[in-house]
Amino acid sequence: QSPQPIGNNPPAVDAGKDVIITLPTDSVTLDGSESRDSDGEIVSYLWTKISGASGAAITSPSLAKTTVKGLVAGNYVFQLTATDDKGASDSALVRITVNVAPENHSPVAKPGNSVVISLPIDSILLDGSGSSDPDGKILSYLWTEISGPSAATVVSPSRAKTTVKDLAAGNYVFQLTVTDDKGASD
Repeated sequence: QSPQPIGNNPPAVDAGKDVIITLPTDSVTLDGSESRDSDGEIVSYLWTKISGASGAAITSPSLAKTTVKGLVAGNYVFQLTATDDKGASDSALVRITVNVAPENHSPVAKPGNSVVISLPIDSILLDGSGSSDPDGKILSYLWTEISGPSAATVVSPSRAKTTVKDLAAGNYVFQLTVTDDKGASD
C-alpha cells in the first residue's frame, strides 16, 4: 500500500471471488468492478500477476474487468490496484486454481449379435444402442460395411439403430464406431 494523501480515503478494492477451473478451459474473467471510492472516484485500475506459471496473459490490465488467457494447470495469484482521483491507491488479491482434466475413458461399442437371414429377406436391423461411455456420453455413431459380396445400403449410418438393405447371398461384416464427448472412440 502506498502513502495516502491527507484527508483522502483510499479506494476499497475488490478483486472478485477466487476461481477454480478445469482444463481444457484456460481462461477466466477477472472482475474488480465492485471496487469503490467513498470520497471520490476511481480513475485507474491495474491488474498484475503476482504468482503462477508464465504464459498467462492479461488482455486488458488497465480495465476493472478483464480476461486472463493461456492458463495451465497450477495456482495463480492476481493483484488489482485501484487509484482514486486524489492519488490514493489500494490493492486486493484474487486466486485462480487451474485443475487438470480427469482422464477420459473410451466408450464401448456394442454392435449387437450376428444375424442370419434367408433370401428373399434382404434387410436387417443393426442395433448399437447397447454401446456406452463410462465417463461421459456418446456423441456419434458410424456404421460402415467392412466386407460383403456386394455393396449394401446402410440407411442411417450415423444412428445407433439403422436398417441395412439390398443384401445379397453371402457373408457381410459391418463395423460400428462410437465417439464420446471428449473425442475418444471405439
